[in-house]
Order: sequence, then structure tokens, then C-alpha cells
Amino acid sequence: MEVSTGSLWRNKSYIQLLVLVFFMHLATYLVIPVFPVLMQKVRMLSLSQVGLVLGAGSIASLAGSLLGGPLSDRFGRRLIIVWGAILQGVAMTGYHFSDSFLLFLLASSLNGLGAGLLAPTLKALIADRVTSAQRTAAFSWRGIAAHAAIIVAGLTITWLTSMNRQPFLISALVFGILAVFTLLRLPADRLLARPNERRRPLSEYRRIVSHRSYLFFSGIMLLVWALYGQFALVLPLRGEHVLHTATMIGLIWTINSSSVVLFQGLISRFVLQRINPYLSLTIGILFIGSGLTVLGWADHFFTLSGAGLLFILGEMLMMPVQDTLVVHFSRTELLGAYFGFSNFVAGIGTALGTSIGGTMVEKLGGVGSKGPWITYGLATLFLVAVLGLFALYAMPRHGKGTPVPDKPPTRLGNRAGAR
Repeated sequence: MEVSTGSLWRNKSYIQLLVLVFFMHLATYLVIPVFPVLMQKVRMLSLSQVGLVLGAGSIASLAGSLLGGPLSDRFGRRLIIVWGAILQGVAMTGYHFSDSFLLFLLASSLNGLGAGLLAPTLKALIADRVTSAQRTAAFSWRGIAAHAAIIVAGLTITWLTSMNRQPFLISALVFGILAVFTLLRLPADRLLARPNERRRPLSEYRRIVSHRSYLFFSGIMLLVWALYGQFALVLPLRGEHVLHTATMIGLIWTINSSSVVLFQGLISRFVLQRINPYLSLTIGILFIGSGLTVLGWADHFFTLSGAGLLFILGEMLMMPVQDTLVVHFSRTELLGAYFGFSNFVAGIGTALGTSIGGTMVEKLGGVGSKGPWITYGLATLFLVAVLGLFALYAMPRHGKGTPVPDKPPTRLGNRAGAR
């Protein structure tokens, strides 16, 4: 399916959403890389308390994902995005002024809840504002905007830490700008388009758990996210083992993000829009697993960076089509709930994956042993086989990856031709 992305850049609403994606990731990644260190070294929390604070945020994020989808379907995407940004902004302010473990726990819970409301709702709004033929390209450019923000955030953190300054208030300001921009620039969506959406009974959302093919897909994606989450866990450990310092590891993340900014558009145009999405997903998992596996044989900075590039190539093949397939499975009036459930599955999969992965690496001799990396390779082959079998089942039902043409979306976010 060869689709021109030119019309995307004439879609004012979509451009505004890319601005929101940029600000959301900028505000988030101003804090994520240094948050555990600041809690432990500056606020003097113990390592176990740091873990509890991070865990509280993760649990609240899962709850926000389950709540945010149905709420955005009932009350409008714009309203939920505004509230999500406000909650995260308040949480960042709380981080800055907190001086006790309980206050950090409360702020982390607010931050997780806001993130759970914001991220899946923004994805659902992107799907609302573009046609079905444009969605893969739209989600690809979303990834580019996100990684551009991560690069800017990384440079900003370097500047702030060189002056011994904390990023929390700057992050809170960015979330405030995001909330104001959303309120003033985005048109109202669901409530103006269909006022009776407010009265949709919550029992209708139970249909998601009876949607068999979507549940199969979600189960496979849970395993995918478990594998995907390993990289953030093992790259710093392997990098420190090989380089004997952590200072160069951040540069690998910068290289990865720069690669997405430079190549995601080309991959979307010449690969994702030309092959079946299930095939793209399968190849993406193969590259992600390969990147993880070859880390065990990376013995200097350049080979570590090469493993990172293999991983990020898999991410560029997987992420856009994963979001597109969620739209494919969803019903128009429950789109936010489907994205919320997808975000919930991602959170559970990542949490399980990092927990199991940490234990597995420890039991098999640590990052200096070959055992963990061989296990990652075997897990990759298993997951590719499972996804391949599901693709054989799903591809004929997907129309071989070609979406049904539909009318251009309205400014109010209605979608025609949805499944």
C-alpha cells in the first residue's frame, strides 16, 4: 500500500498533535534519566524506597490507561489530555518540593495517573484525525517527534546537571504549556460531535474482553513488550561491564534517537507502506531480539552502539504498525478504550519482562556470561514463530494489510470506514 504522506502536512490538526507529542516526551524525558539518581543522592532515599516510588508510578499509570480510554470516548479526547498534562505538571512540582518518602510516593502516583491518561488518549486522537490509509505514516512521524524531543531533553539535562540544577520545575512548565496549548488550539471533539456519547454505559467496554482476535493479539504483544523492555534493563549493565563507566551509555541512547529522527520517515515510506503490517511486526521483533542477543558479544563502544542500532531498527518497524493494528481491531466508538487497554498490556508486559529478565540474567551468571544472551536469542525465535502463526491466521482477515478507503476525517474527530 503506497500512500503519500504529503496530505498529512496539510492536516493542521495532525501537525498540532505532533507538537503535543514533542512537548509530552520533552517534559517526560527531562526527568526519567536522572530521577532515580536525584531521589537517592539528593533526597537521600534508600534504594528500596526508590524502587517503591517508581513502582507506585507504574501501577498508577496502568490504572490511568484503563480509565483514560473509556473516559476519552465518553467526554472527549481534549479534556482527558488536558487533565493528564495537569496531573503530570502537579507531580513534577511535587517532586521539586518533596522532602519525604511519602510525598515522593504521592507525586509519583499522580505522575503515573497523568501519564496513563495522556499517552493512549493522544494516540487515539491521532487515529481520529487521519484517514486509515495515513495511519502507519502518522504513527511513524509520531515516533520521530517523540525521539526528537528525547534528544533535546538529553542535551537539556546535560546542561542542567553541569550547573547542579534539577529539571522538575522546567518539566512542570512544559506540561503546563502542553495543557494550555491543548485547551486553546485543539477543537472540541466527541462531545460536540455526538453529545449522547456521554451516556454510553460503561458495561459496553466489556466487549473488549470478548473480542477474541484482539485478545490473541494483545497476548502476543504482552510477550513482545516483555522482550522489548529487556533492552533498557541490560544495556546499562552490559555497557558498564564492558566500558567500566556509565558516562558513554547515554550517548548510545542519543544515537538511537537520532537514528529514528533520520530514518523513520524513510522506513515508513519504503517499507511499512509496502508490506503487510504483520510481516513488518514479525521482522521488527526479529531485529529487536537480535539487538538484545548480540549485546552479549559486544566488547567495546562501537559494537554496543551497533547492537543498539539493530534494536532501534526493530522498534522503527514495530511501533507504528502496532498502533495501526490497534486501530484496525477497534470499534470507532471505543477507540480510546482499545488504546487504553493496549497501553495497559504494554505496561504489564514491560514490568513482567524486566522482573523476569533481571532474575534470569542473575541466575545465568550475569551480563558477563553468554547464558543470558543465548536465552534472549531462543526467546526471540520462539516469539517470531508465535507471531508468524498468528500472522497466518490474521493476514487474510486483514485484507493483506490494505485498509478500506474512507472519507477524510472531520475536525471533530469522527472516523469513517472504521472496523
